[in-house]
Amino acid sequence: MKRYLFDYDIAALPRLRYDVLIVGSGIAGLYAGLHLDPAMKCAIITKVQVQNGNSWFAQGGIASVISPDDNFESHIHDTLVAGAGLCNEEAVRVLVTEGPENIRELIELNVPFDTNPEGELLIGREGGHSCRRIVHCGGDATGRETTRRLGQIAIERKNVDMLFNTYLVDILTENGRVVGALIDDGQPKVILTSNIIMATGGIGALYQYTTNPSGAIGDGIAAAVRAGAVAENMEMVQFHPTTLYAPGYSERLFLISEAVRGEGGLLRNHKGERFMVGKHPMNELAPRDIVTRGILAELAQSGEAHVFLDVSGMDEKFFSHRFPTIYGECRQFGIKVPADAIPVRPAQHYQMGGIKTDLDGMTCVEGLYACGESASTGIHGANRLASNSLLECLVFGRRAAKHICAAARPQPGEVDLTMRDVGGTRVLTNTEIADHRRRLRETMTRDVAAIRTVAGLTSAKAEIDTLRTLLEGCALTSQAHYELYSMAQVASLVVEGALARRESVGAHYLIG
Repeated sequence: MKRYLFDYDIAALPRLRYDVLIVGSGIAGLYAGLHLDPAMKCAIITKVQVQNGNSWFAQGGIASVISPDDNFESHIHDTLVAGAGLCNEEAVRVLVTEGPENIRELIELNVPFDTNPEGELLIGREGGHSCRRIVHCGGDATGRETTRRLGQIAIERKNVDMLFNTYLVDILTENGRVVGALIDDGQPKVILTSNIIMATGGIGALYQYTTNPSGAIGDGIAAAVRAGAVAENMEMVQFHPTTLYAPGYSERLFLISEAVRGEGGLLRNHKGERFMVGKHPMNELAPRDIVTRGILAELAQSGEAHVFLDVSGMDEKFFSHRFPTIYGECRQFGIKVPADAIPVRPAQHYQMGGIKTDLDGMTCVEGLYACGESASTGIHGANRLASNSLLECLVFGRRAAKHICAAARPQPGEVDLTMRDVGGTRVLTNTEIADHRRRLRETMTRDVAAIRTVAGLTSAKAEIDTLRTLLEGCALTSQAHYELYSMAQVASLVVEGALARRESVGAHYLIG
């Protein structure tokens, strides 16, 4: 594996200096940036715009103990049950107990949570939760509204520079510690810094059918691993049970939030039967891996392409107010909810594993942190509990920022940047890159899905190994080259993890 993707001398490149570099402009990255000491100069870089990241599309909400009828032990228990025995209980306890204070802080920052006429937070329920504990914005637009508000505040901060359309190529290290990063915003540049927070989201673009935006290829995870960080539980890929089945979707599939089932939505087959009844005590509100496999079993038996989510138990006024985004999207495709059932089927949704961190978001590389979906804090185990993801962004984004403030690492001094990585001479064309990406996604979709076999995983590994061997001999000269290399690297981590774990647990379901 290449240590650095670039194969040219970077000593003469323009240099920028920051106390902290945050990679990713979703909720995890923005919230971390807002908790840095105002005296620290911070850059938040993103290869897209804020509205193109994973956080923006998060519908459900943020899980936290808010109601007087709820308690920490219940939320901890639900998280551990969903995680199927692979959670780090200490990390889960930190997540749950620090949750309410972070919700209060968002309220103070004027994040527009939904409230009743008396001004009290509206609290919903989702799959795997034993009671209502999900706060939300705009009905089903929590990610969008939270990201928008945090982004507005970050842009106004004098110590924060937002650098859009800027790609992280590599993390620079010296003697096992962070000294900077190579970025590309149309021209390669070096950022010198002693602190980097990776908040780069998931890996959905490795699959043909995903709820993630096209930029979610796992390149932040790949860069961290090349820098010496450890990736763990990468085989734990969550598939969401209910995405809209409709013509016209080719990249990011539209999510039908679990909150719809939390408000009474029922899964039915083409005969109108509730096929999840009896398969789990919580029926449609079972953990996501169980509902996903229940739907896939029903599709295999019936030969149909989708099942239905029956929402006829809600009146139109309630549904359109509680789920305005879903209501509008369904109507656009001629589905007259709530009278009409919504055609749904599973798709890739979330990466439970990632860059291994401690309780402060610190990796094994000094000065390198991770938070949000790109991190593996140990919270999600084998199966993420609904709406714990945005809470994780808040709790551990803030913890990482506070640890950086306490560590007080100064900016690096003189750094030797005359390094070169000897690459090959072959340069792939854009057509070749697109073809390799397509075939990689087909392989992952076919062989590394919600239900796996050893034979399929072995076949996938052989194909990915072949691609990686090819790329090791190529000169990487553009963002498209870097992305393909990182995609192959991350796909390899997922497959190798799946082959190493021979027992079925949570989202990793092996049938032979």
